[in-house]
Amino acid sequence: MTGVTGFIGSAITRHLALIGHSVVGLHSNSVTRINNQKIAEQIVDVASNEAISCFSNEIEPCDAIIHCAALLDKELFAAKMLSVNCSGIQNMLWLSNKWKCREFVFLSSLPVIGVPKCIPVTEEHPAYPRTAYHASKLFGELLVDIAREQGIPGVSLRVTAPVGPRMPKNRLLPVLVDRALRNNPIELSGTGSRVQNYVDVRDVAQAVELCLKEQVSGVFNIAGKTCISNIELAERCVAQCKSNSKILFSGQPDPEEDFIWDVSIEKARNELGYNPQYNISDAIQTSIDDVRSEIVK
Repeated sequence: MTGVTGFIGSAITRHLALIGHSVVGLHSNSVTRINNQKIAEQIVDVASNEAISCFSNEIEPCDAIIHCAALLDKELFAAKMLSVNCSGIQNMLWLSNKWKCREFVFLSSLPVIGVPKCIPVTEEHPAYPRTAYHASKLFGELLVDIAREQGIPGVSLRVTAPVGPRMPKNRLLPVLVDRALRNNPIELSGTGSRVQNYVDVRDVAQAVELCLKEQVSGVFNIAGKTCISNIELAERCVAQCKSNSKILFSGQPDPEEDFIWDVSIEKARNELGYNPQYNISDAIQTSIDDVRSEIVK
């Protein structure tokens, strides 16, 4: 399992350990707070052919590889991001082939499609990434497809906007909750009409578990049950926080003002048995609990 210290990766790691899997967790951080005897940590540069080759000879082969490691940098000339994201998946597919893994699960991102034009968004939606980061994710999906044609089992999960426990503080939901809890004004870009689909990382972990059980292949949308606009999300945060915050508009344009991320999960539901258990109210409450714990500190 790569990227075990990231937001999504750590949630998957905790879930797999909880249900009884022994996890070998790869990451690039020198210090982590993972404290679980079922998780064996390894500091490895996934972008390095030499490092992955050495690692492959140091431990017993794993049954499956879950590849979450990625650098989130959307700049066109982000050389390190392209190295980690593109060379990283190539190296992990090489490792999957060497170990003869029964499954390879790649965590991709739904915005590889670019602008959502066909609603609801299915796995058949044309893919035209708008950033270098999402281009690297589409590259990963294509490499998984090519590897599968050469006998290396693999699946790509297109995750929508992730929320849930230990969410980074700079994401929209924690920012809204933080301002609501402090009764500060909440400012939104544009008109707040952008419609987003949020998926709880605990549901993403469930999807990975199902992939390991079913040994499926192809591309699957992994999303929440419903979608919500930015203005509706802000209103829900104010109400759930029992806040007096006023919702204002910054006057700055939202570059994705008219985007509607209405996402179909029918394929994942039918072929994986995927059924998200958490809703946006759960995510808001989790964020409230996280933000309150920080305020107390």
